[in-house]
Amino acid sequence: MSKTNKNEKVQRQLEIDQLDEMLWLSTPLGKFMSSIKKQAKKVYPSSKPNKYTQRAWVVRIPNAFVSNRSKDSHGFQTVVIAETPDQALEMASESSKWEVLDFAVSDFQVFPNNPL
Repeated sequence: MSKTNKNEKVQRQLEIDQLDEMLWLSTPLGKFMSSIKKQAKKVYPSSKPNKYTQRAWVVRIPNAFVSNRSKDSHGFQTVVIAETPDQALEMASESSKWEVLDFAVSDFQVFPNNPL
């Protein structure tokens, strides 16, 4: 098949697809479906992914996860700057500044220092 014949065939198929679309939109169901799509665009104008910003996170760990535990400590905490809780936990693992807590910590806890 020559290139010109191929181009003509593609052009005819595009015209048929456009006619099918026009025919569909002229039916009641087609009008209804197109109006739903337009309303959805108005309700949800953007579907941009969340942009994270750096903020302070508190990371707490129980005493059981520390090798040299003392009897008067129930857990430890540190504050790190990160974008997500996972990054905060990573940053905390490299931190050398930990506060000793006087209350029991049962499991790992990562939460914002100042909630929005």
